[in-house]
Amino acid sequence: MKLISISMIKDEEYWIWYALTSVAPHVDEVLVFDNHSTDQTCDIVRGMGHLGDKLTLFEGFGGDDEQENRQAMLEEARRRGATHVLTLDGDEVYADDTLAFTRRLLEVHEHYPALNDPPQNHGKALDPTPTDGVLVKNIGMRPICPGFLGPDSCRPHDYLSTDTDHSAYNYLVRVTSLQNLRGNGLKWGEHGFIETGDQYIQSSPHTLWLPGLWFLHFSFHPRSSKRKPGSMQWERQPRDLGSAPIHAHVHVPAALLRPDGPGNPTLEAWGMCAAKPGAARERLEDYLVDAT
Repeated sequence: MKLISISMIKDEEYWIWYALTSVAPHVDEVLVFDNHSTDQTCDIVRGMGHLGDKLTLFEGFGGDDEQENRQAMLEEARRRGATHVLTLDGDEVYADDTLAFTRRLLEVHEHYPALNDPPQNHGKALDPTPTDGVLVKNIGMRPICPGFLGPDSCRPHDYLSTDTDHSAYNYLVRVTSLQNLRGNGLKWGEHGFIETGDQYIQSSPHTLWLPGLWFLHFSFHPRSSKRKPGSMQWERQPRDLGSAPIHAHVHVPAALLRPDGPGNPTLEAWGMCAAKPGAARERLEDYLVDAT
């Protein structure tokens, strides 16, 4: 089993260091495909010497074709011998226990030779003949969106859906087998991954849904210093969707506590990193109003 992290990013300077740092101990390689960032994203990734030889940065990667970009990432992972990929966005940060468990699960499930895909299960009542049983190819886990109040909060929406609701974004399939995996060929917003039998990974009987596994998804927080051309408006406008006490089993990932991280407005506002010399401490509410 070889697990490779793949990330296609653009202008993710505030969280990319923490995202890559959080997954690196649990994957065999970290591949970053930068889709023409114009903020400090590439500078930050280039400076991540603590990831050593695991890290490869592809600068100026791809174009506007979502399908071509996704397929190119999968093929690069295959070329490097991956059996599974961890699809990592630039604003996602994992706890060590989530990925340590995920990796160990894939390792102990591995068969030599590999199980049939699809598995051979006769389904006959009262027939004791052994079958292939359960083939685990993909793992779905819960994204937790931190609230603005602090690392011990999340958006109230994270409590609205039950564990049995496997739809996005209540769950996201983040670990996938490369066996027969490909993009669906559709544009952004309709894109997705398809596997054996032309099944979407979120509809596959080989996807294991694990509500006890989670990661922090900072999609509504400040993600880049980029402003819209000719304006002081943020390229990616943060949104405060409210704050509720975070789930009891969720804790602050170790990557967010490292003193060598570059910091960002959220961590500064939460008092988890120092303010810039000579500057006042960041306030997240200042990011919610577009300046003109």
